[in-house]
Amino acid sequence: MSDKEIMEVAGIKVQPGTIQRGSIPVLELADGTPISLPLILINGAKPGPRLYIGSAIHGDEVTGIGVLIEALKRIDPKTLSGQIIAVPVQQPLSLYADHRLPLAQLLKSPLDQSPSDAWLVFPGDKNGNVAQRFAANIFELIKTCKYAIDIHTPTRGGRYVPIAILPASKEKNFSDVLEFAKAMSPGYIMCNDTGIYVENGILCVECTRAGIPCFTFELGEGGRLEDELAQIGATCVLNGMHWMSMIDVKPTPAKKTYIMKQFIGLRAEHGGLLYTEAELGTEVSKGQLLARIVNVFGDEVQRVVAPLDGVFVRSTTLSNVASGDRVATIGV
Repeated sequence: MSDKEIMEVAGIKVQPGTIQRGSIPVLELADGTPISLPLILINGAKPGPRLYIGSAIHGDEVTGIGVLIEALKRIDPKTLSGQIIAVPVQQPLSLYADHRLPLAQLLKSPLDQSPSDAWLVFPGDKNGNVAQRFAANIFELIKTCKYAIDIHTPTRGGRYVPIAILPASKEKNFSDVLEFAKAMSPGYIMCNDTGIYVENGILCVECTRAGIPCFTFELGEGGRLEDELAQIGATCVLNGMHWMSMIDVKPTPAKKTYIMKQFIGLRAEHGGLLYTEAELGTEVSKGQLLARIVNVFGDEVQRVVAPLDGVFVRSTTLSNVASGDRVATIGV
């Protein structure tokens, strides 16, 4: 970006030192209603990198929208170095459904809309199904950027500490992603080489492969809008922007940073009421009680304990569980 450069995205022109709002048409519903991706474009008054920030690719992840909004509130385009492309709702149909997935399309034609999760189908296909079309339009925006942040919460019934979950270490830009995550300083960083977060098609995996360092930033709980966590998440975003030399704001580091290598998910062996005993975000030792399951007669039927030393990074907030439901996750 050169000094005094006009920013143009999807036909929208943004003068240096200003903010513009707009949208990108993606598809049309059966009644002709157009569905678009909302855009917030910020063109800084000074040269610098271009950053992509996206949230709510799952419709119940509303705290992520709050993170994005609060971060942008704290940015002055007249002092910003670089540009920002922000998409506060990356899957509007899921937000309308208040669900992780766009249920109306999935129920109407389950096979044709599979895969139905846009987060899993990057780089997408503009001529594909609903999920693939959203992914393709988002990926086109991201490819114009130097860095990207993908903001999430767990789905309903789960609660994460603020955590950066990175692509696999085999990715060629992994070292850049790790430095980016450390700079954001969420306090918890997962460098796991197995599991869904590092699979082909995941947004941050495909972005990193395309040369744009990106990771999945999770915090809070699905289906809830929590302003306190939105403020924490916004601070992390600004920490990252400071590291990119986009803003001249003193970063706010986490009190302690845990860099972990593996998720250990613990599941219920019996059905019943769930009582979580450990405090989310704390270190736990092998054998420590994390949760109890009590059946409907009041009998304790399971004590869920840590299988090894680690950090309690994700709790289950459901009031009751069935056999096989996840009740806790620790990071090692």
